[in-house]
Amino acid sequence: MEILSLLIFVIGIISSFIVGGNNSATAIGILLSTNALKKRQSYLVSAISIFLGTSLGSYTLRDSVYGLVHGNVQNILYALIFSAVFASVVSFYYLNKSGIPSSLSQMIYPSLAVMVVISKGLLFNWEKFWFTVASWGFSPLLAILASLAMFVILTKLTKREFNLIREIRVYKMLIISSAIFTAFVTGANAIGILVSAGLLFAPFYVVSPIYAIASALGIYYSSKKASIVVGFRVTRLGYVSATSALLGSDIISEIFAVLGIPISITQTAMGGVIGLSLRNFGHDVKRQVYQVARGWATSPIIAIISSLAAFGIIKSILGF
Repeated sequence: MEILSLLIFVIGIISSFIVGGNNSATAIGILLSTNALKKRQSYLVSAISIFLGTSLGSYTLRDSVYGLVHGNVQNILYALIFSAVFASVVSFYYLNKSGIPSSLSQMIYPSLAVMVVISKGLLFNWEKFWFTVASWGFSPLLAILASLAMFVILTKLTKREFNLIREIRVYKMLIISSAIFTAFVTGANAIGILVSAGLLFAPFYVVSPIYAIASALGIYYSSKKASIVVGFRVTRLGYVSATSALLGSDIISEIFAVLGIPISITQTAMGGVIGLSLRNFGHDVKRQVYQVARGWATSPIIAIISSLAAFGIIKSILGF
């Protein structure tokens, strides 16, 4: 089973690179689209933030996969986790490239649950599973409320500044802070679930820094064009609204990460954007709600089918 654990570890490194580049578009985009920082500084700040989020912040998520499934049949256990992670990451990559917001946890968890049901000799933490599934529904709602609360607070703070130059500095500080926090939360939550799977191969102090480096490198190879598009999409709400949306959603995501519950960073962030957009409920908000709903509906199904296929192939190759 050392081969399967090694494969899980390697898949985690590749996945950290992909997720780091994909999920950091918002953090980089808001910096580039507002010229809060220069390009090189934007990438460096985001890379450092996601590195710290993965190497330190992901510690609370170490049991999100590693302790979710357990049993005495080690070969089945490792094959099951490898299949779920591999199929989910591939599905995650192509769904996001197709414009459908998806989450690794929303694909890995249902895939693991289905494969545990059809397998023998494995135990599953159903209590944690169902609580995590429930969180996918109410976490965007909490992000909406948090973003609206942040908007009220930040509006009052910025209104106190009557000097234009100082006001611009305040806006710049808020934008940079929200970008740093967004990248950190991405490392802690989105990469954290991959770190947990990698613990089947090596301890946390080995896995987390390696995955952190991979996620940071992924930022440098991410699409600048995509980042700017995302940045303009967020900042057209207005600087205070955009900052409120990111900080509000990041606070919710980090709370869940501290509690050891992996949630969708993408959909929580969209919840924050939707919250600020509700002040003028139009076609764009309806479209974002539709995208979130489509991600909820399609990503688990695609991941489950892909995981079952991968699981069957692995069992045939290894002969069990």
